[in-house]
Amino acid sequence: MAIKVIDRFPGANARILAVRDDAKAPEIVFTPYPRGGTEALWFDFRVHDPSPPAAGAPESLKLSLAFFETLLGGSNPAAIRPVLRERGKAWSRLKPPEVKTEPDGLQTLSWSVPYPVEPHEFALCMPYTYDELATALEHCKGYWTSSDIGLTQGGKVLQRLSNDILKGCKACPNPHGLYILARQHAGETPGSWVLDGMLEAFSRAKPVNWCVWIVPFANLDDVLSGAYGKDPFPHDLNRAWGDPPMRHETLVMRHDIRRWAQRCKPELVLDLHAPGASENDGVYAYSQKNGTPESEKANQAWLNLFAQALAPDYAAETFARVADYPSRWPQPWLGDFVRDAIGTAAVSLETPYCAIRDTALLQKHYREIGQRLARAILTRWGRGWPATSGTSRP
Repeated sequence: MAIKVIDRFPGANARILAVRDDAKAPEIVFTPYPRGGTEALWFDFRVHDPSPPAAGAPESLKLSLAFFETLLGGSNPAAIRPVLRERGKAWSRLKPPEVKTEPDGLQTLSWSVPYPVEPHEFALCMPYTYDELATALEHCKGYWTSSDIGLTQGGKVLQRLSNDILKGCKACPNPHGLYILARQHAGETPGSWVLDGMLEAFSRAKPVNWCVWIVPFANLDDVLSGAYGKDPFPHDLNRAWGDPPMRHETLVMRHDIRRWAQRCKPELVLDLHAPGASENDGVYAYSQKNGTPESEKANQAWLNLFAQALAPDYAAETFARVADYPSRWPQPWLGDFVRDAIGTAAVSLETPYCAIRDTALLQKHYREIGQRLARAILTRWGRGWPATSGTSRP
């Protein structure tokens, strides 16, 4: 036997601490790699045994996560349920881990998976990079137009998607405006899967009274490098929206949001995130702070609408929350910029990594959350929802 670990592909992240080629109890010990940042959580790697199958080969491989307590939100080991994809099969959500506590208090979380004669991929949540986005856009049948809007700090091209509102402008010269961002924190892939559902839902509805612009990978450098992207150096992307901005990506997106606002009646900027590792009580939202009475009213209306749309299956019992947790950077976040520069509502939506209460989350659940959000947005002003609004994808 010869277990191999592959951790060099877009979005990969793992610090491999040990590979134990034990014929009776093979094991890989790993932990998420901070990649120079202050927080770690995201992991994604592949394992397989390229050697020919031998008689008496083990039937399972133990994957063991070390230093759990150092992960963001690492407070409840039973809530951590990563995903596994065997070659040729769909992603599956693993059961809660076996927890081993050492005499000194250190804990290791372990999952047993089929022995990887063929490559397996193991991740905190289903990964989402260019391949998954390309698949989503293919299902949207040309509805979305991709435009280059600037560069990342690492020199990659930042892209934005938009719907073709021009034909509808004769009937609706001042369309409602929706701007969506995902992956300000690169490892928060649940936000991308929620966006995946929204992309398809909007493309099916084909609204003529909405101008929808979307940045699918706001922190593209970290998405591709596999960094978690929460509180990294030199600056957290979602704490870099001040004037002047502290990241080049926020500089680019500030200009783009202003262009969008000039072409529509801005109604909402929606920011898609995921919370700490152990949170599983449901989707919840943060809204702007210190807004005007008008913006506070608009924010509350969106919060109420989304809570109703996601209840009872997906919404947390306490849906609307105040972001009062400690921050390493006191600079403005996206909502502050939107409040001051555009004067419209901004909502940050947090969707768990692993489960919502007793429901283990897979792509179909994230897409349904996205579809419900899209339906709520479009029906707020009486837009009829087509009978074929559901998705045919798993």
